[in-house]
Formats: sequence, C-alpha cells, structure tokens
Amino acid sequence: MSDIQAFEEALLSHRSDFIVKHNREVDKAKEQFGARQVSQKKLSPLPHQANFSTRQKPTETKGVAYKTGYIIRLVVRKKKVSMLDEIFEFESSKISELEARLDAEKAAKAAGYPIIAYTQSITKL
Repeated sequence: MSDIQAFEEALLSHRSDFIVKHNREVDKAKEQFGARQVSQKKLSPLPHQANFSTRQKPTETKGVAYKTGYIIRLVVRKKKVSMLDEIFEFESSKISELEARLDAEKAAKAAGYPIIAYTQSITKL
C-alpha cells in the first residue's frame, strides 16, 4: 500500500468517526430538547471506495450560453409631483439598448408606475 492510499484511508476513517460522533450527539440533543428544538441534522456517510487509484470519468457539462441583454434601472413615480422617487430594475434580453429601455418602460407602466422620471443606469449583462 502506498503512502497516498494509506493517507486517503486515514482521512476517510477520521471522517466516518466524526460522522458517527455527530449523529450520536444529534440523537442525544433530540432526546433532551425534542426534535423541533434541534436544528442540526444527521450526516450521511460516504460510500466506501474499494480502490482509490481508479478515478471516475468527469461528467460532460452542457455548454453555457453567454448572457445577452441589459439591466435597466429607471427612476419612477406614482404621481407627477412626488417627493419619493423609486428605482425600478428590469432585466431585458434585447441586444439593443433602446429596445431594452423601451421594454423596461413598458414593464414599469404595467407594474403600476405611470410616471418615468429618468433612466438611472443601463448595464450590460
């Protein structure tokens, strides 16, 4: 047995000892305080691997698509003369800044903000 295999087995045994000890403490706490009072949960042990030298093949991941669009922050009001300005944030998938801003304005009006004071910021995703 190589040093690496011995080290890996020692780590797994220490981990399994910790899991057993933790689960015992959780059981004691549930007996003492009741199941509703204890927020800790039992840990599940890892399945023991017989051969440490064989590695699993990495799983294929799907390609991640690039995000396109903008995050638009509009300053909106409920009344024409209002002391309180609110920020309405909208995420658009449009490529054009103008189209994204128009979509944000439509969404703000649909959300109940009839007055759009100005555009605070437009950031690209």
